[in-house]
Amino acid sequence: MAEEAEQNPTFTRRDFLSRAGKFSVALSIFPPSLREVLRPIALEPASPEALGHGVLSAPVSPDLYSGLRWRMIGPFRGGRVAAATGVPGRPNEFYFGAVNGGVWKTIDGGRVWFPIFDGQSTASIGAISVATSDPNIVYVGSGESTLRDSVGYGNGVYKSVDAGKTWTHLGLEETHHIGKIAIDPKNPNNVFVAAIGKLYAANNERGIFRSRDGGRTWQKVLGDENVGAVEVVIDPSNSQIVYTGLWNTRRPPWFTYAPTNGAGGGIFKSTDGGSTWTQLTNGLPKQGIGRTGIAIAPTNPNRVYAIVDCLLPEAPPQFEPPLNAPVPQPAPAGARPSSPPPGQGGFFRSDDAGATWTRISADPALWGRGWYFEKIAVDPTDADTVYVPNVAVNRTRDGGKTWVVLRGSPGGDDYHQAWINPADPNTMIVAGDQGAVITRNARTNDPREVTWTSWLNQPTAQIYHLSVDYRFPYWVTGAQQDSGAIAVRSRGKFAQISMHDWEPIAPGGESGYTAGDRLNPGVVYGGDGQRWNLDANIPVEGTSRPKSPEPARGDWTQPLVFSRADPHSLYYANQFVFKTTDGAKTWSQIGPDLTRPEIFVPPTLDVAAAAAVDRNGKRGVIYTIAPSPLRAPMVWIGTDDGLIQLTLDDGKSWQNVTPGAITPWSRVTMIEASHFDANSAYASVDRHQLQDFEPYIYRTRDMGKTWQKITRGLPAGVYVHVIKEDPLRRGLLVAGTERGLHISFDDGDNWQPLQLNMPVTSMRDLEFYGNDLIVATHGRGFWVIDDISPLRQLSDAVTRDDAYLFKPADAINFIEGTDNGTPLQKDEPAAENPPNGAVIDYYLKRNAVGTVTMEILDASGAAIRTFSSDPNAQRPPTGRGGGGAAPTGLARVSPLWQPQPEPLARSAGMHRVVWNPLRERPRGAPPVDEGGPQDTLYIGTFTAKLTINGKSYTQPFTVKPDPRARALPA
Repeated sequence: MAEEAEQNPTFTRRDFLSRAGKFSVALSIFPPSLREVLRPIALEPASPEALGHGVLSAPVSPDLYSGLRWRMIGPFRGGRVAAATGVPGRPNEFYFGAVNGGVWKTIDGGRVWFPIFDGQSTASIGAISVATSDPNIVYVGSGESTLRDSVGYGNGVYKSVDAGKTWTHLGLEETHHIGKIAIDPKNPNNVFVAAIGKLYAANNERGIFRSRDGGRTWQKVLGDENVGAVEVVIDPSNSQIVYTGLWNTRRPPWFTYAPTNGAGGGIFKSTDGGSTWTQLTNGLPKQGIGRTGIAIAPTNPNRVYAIVDCLLPEAPPQFEPPLNAPVPQPAPAGARPSSPPPGQGGFFRSDDAGATWTRISADPALWGRGWYFEKIAVDPTDADTVYVPNVAVNRTRDGGKTWVVLRGSPGGDDYHQAWINPADPNTMIVAGDQGAVITRNARTNDPREVTWTSWLNQPTAQIYHLSVDYRFPYWVTGAQQDSGAIAVRSRGKFAQISMHDWEPIAPGGESGYTAGDRLNPGVVYGGDGQRWNLDANIPVEGTSRPKSPEPARGDWTQPLVFSRADPHSLYYANQFVFKTTDGAKTWSQIGPDLTRPEIFVPPTLDVAAAAAVDRNGKRGVIYTIAPSPLRAPMVWIGTDDGLIQLTLDDGKSWQNVTPGAITPWSRVTMIEASHFDANSAYASVDRHQLQDFEPYIYRTRDMGKTWQKITRGLPAGVYVHVIKEDPLRRGLLVAGTERGLHISFDDGDNWQPLQLNMPVTSMRDLEFYGNDLIVATHGRGFWVIDDISPLRQLSDAVTRDDAYLFKPADAINFIEGTDNGTPLQKDEPAAENPPNGAVIDYYLKRNAVGTVTMEILDASGAAIRTFSSDPNAQRPPTGRGGGGAAPTGLARVSPLWQPQPEPLARSAGMHRVVWNPLRERPRGAPPVDEGGPQDTLYIGTFTAKLTINGKSYTQPFTVKPDPRARALPA
């Protein structure tokens, strides 16, 4: 490398390191044999095709890239579920609602879960209920009720009358967060919805809503613009009797761990089907009630249980002091203050249908962190057996006097709801932070003998940010909410991406950044700079944390990013920016507090939210860091309280370059410094905590002196989390919003969807890596578009003729992994590997009249593989399982293992075909893992030839060997 740098003085060490980072390799850490194979990849500049197409005029027809697909890669460790239910009369059917992953269903008791809500416009689920009288009727309340600061919002109520096959939206769009739905056990048209309402401002669509016509119309029967509802239950013996829990809650825009408990909360009862209500107070806290959960014992409807959150302290008992008693003296200065008295929350029981209540237990294990929990379930056959989910699942068999932990593992699982089968009290589903699990022996005396289904088969992870780990093939890393950081292979080691291919990792925790080290593949930083060797699963010794000159402020997620211009430089921020260049051994503070010095309280807040404070007071933090990929000393930052600042000298001085339109508490979620022009940058801004859900993206081309708002084409009412620029094609931008993905071909002037097959969810981070585009979702894990070459090559030339053949990217002929014997079964959680070999894309302006063919030609021009739109003309595939005579007789494998070859597409639009460059195996040869000969791989230069309507189009491409094979000793 040094010799090459000397021969080409314009090729600097920084150029090499920058290119090495983009192409997933740092050659110095590989053995010489592998280094020579990877050198062309690392040094390959952006192609003239990629850079020469320039900015496209909008709109670009989505047909031009309709053949691209997002590929889910996991992980399969479930994300948070706050709503779950079984189906009366169908013991193996269950539903759960992930807080930003949609609705899922199982028909085999939890062995396999599948999504059934992906076609809807929201994925945040707060409640699910199935009609007792008709198991095909399912109501879903959108908008999660676990109100963290990363909460997703919904748009009302949905209904299915065919067990989840189709859905109808029933309105209540502005409720935003729904805690519970109750269905009359005898009449599924009578429905109650407990709506929490908007989290950052007052609104009328909160409280209890009633429908008597199956959701066609709604009537608000309780609550006001400030007081919403989180719980509602119907007496199973008399549907005129309804109980509800009201909750007045908000969040401020500055960081607080918990939302507030405002005035007006409590437990209410109706005896006339919801027309009038009476607050129940005898024995309950007089004020300060927050979230509540209520359950009626089916065998004794007068027995009602409640779990109540109330943080107000109990008043100490007052006694008349004896005569001549000494006057109490205040504690001396500096003495340790006494612990505050405990709150009034707890587990309550009524034996007279709510007229009076007794607190049976004040144990915080049952009601603590009440804003996050407070659900309760009663055994349908025994009024004394009750389940309360909290950090653990707790069970009492004596009406609340004594308790055992039924389920709970170290670290704190956090459980949110339990549903018990009315016909079998041993069958229960529980919703938790790691997914939904089912037991068939819930009543077993010894909790150690209770067994559960897995939550490792639910790809609903909530990821905050992503970073590539530069091992080959690359890994994707990120922090998973509630579970801890994760690393997933982009290509599985065996025949697919399975449980073998994702790992829990230490750096990043459940909410921080991860940062892969380009100079040391397999080393990842996380949190505020912890360095970890992922191969060995051990920390790298000698690292330190940044030290602030004053108490550090921190949001739930703080940025940690490497510079692309100097991969030795790693930046972290709280209210200050810190930099290390020695692997986090030492840190230097570069600059002052870069957040707003003044305190601003938005007028949308109520009294409780305006007064709420946590570790940051009412001050902000730095939320995003963007080192320039072109100039190492140039760094942009954005804060959660609405500032953008820029340094040109690595922090010696900073300039406030905030757009005038950005007001306090406009969260700058991401800044992207341009890869082509040091003067240019992009900033995404989120104002939903100011009750402004509109999308905001800004662009500057003069180092922040002026900014342009660039949001044309983005959907209204959906805020933006991330903006990224393709490092190889100027003007190609991608953005992730709370509900979808979008692309711009003209530097942000116009946007259009890039959703493709991606389900609706929260899109939190994006990264271009080599030819791939990766997204971290906050509800459905990681997804990848394999090979975005068509996006980089789009130009007006694509539509000039009847067809267009995109130039294939150079391919690597991976040595495909197998399961080495018995394959992983299809009902195990797994994701597809990326396609192996050459990915060839073509576009048809209109439906083809005749046969369409794609030939692969070798260097001599001979056709070695032909794909055809005529299924009878398809030549058999080469490689594993190819060749040989057609089998006769009964197949040895089920249809699950008999994929049918698809003819070449001939319809209008963009299409993709993959050539797996393996030579045909000898006729009758067994597979490799059954003792057969090794596959013979094609390597070299080839030509793709597309023929349509008598006209041919050609593009050359190269197939390279798997570099891992060259790295092995002979």
